[in-house]
Amino acid sequence: MKNMNILIASVGGQGGLTLSRVIALAAVGDGKSVRTGETLGMAQRFGSVVSYVRVGDEIHSPVFDPGDADVILGLELIEVSRNVHYLRRGGKIYTADEVKPPISSSLGIAENPKKSDLISRVSSKVKEIGGELYVIPAREIAVKAGNYRAMNMVLLGAFNASYSLLTDESVRKAIYQLLPGRKGDISVNAYMQGKSLNLKDYRKK
Repeated sequence: MKNMNILIASVGGQGGLTLSRVIALAAVGDGKSVRTGETLGMAQRFGSVVSYVRVGDEIHSPVFDPGDADVILGLELIEVSRNVHYLRRGGKIYTADEVKPPISSSLGIAENPKKSDLISRVSSKVKEIGGELYVIPAREIAVKAGNYRAMNMVLLGAFNASYSLLTDESVRKAIYQLLPGRKGDISVNAYMQGKSLNLKDYRKK
């Protein structure tokens, strides 16, 4: 298979690292080669977290350059806006419609960014490179699945519905390996709900 480069943009505490590990474990379960890496912000929670996941037949390095991401999975719109330059021409972004303002905003140092402005900014950049943007109400769907923290699995389901990179069975096993018990049940439910979405409804033109 062609190597696939996936960038996960999130803030600390949202489950971006868990998402990268589920993808990696599921890929290994499907017999694929995979490498992961991440850069963490200064704060353990609410700091920027960027994870790199590369999946293919033979992967040697976990990182890739700007313009090389086939897919960006975003758990937070500010972080997606900061990292959209990683998307390759024709690539796709699947992002939650979540905004967690930076600490500077809460202190009154900077204005809170508006969700609509962030979506417009990202959409404009994606159009320039002939890509596709899907903005998904991941929190709302995750709450219905049992816990808002399962937003990451909603996005994984939406992504995998398009690419079929991973088998559902390998994803399920990976989730339970990392999140046993009820957390796993909720996460699997969220993944399946994300996978069943009609993505045409969430694509930004």
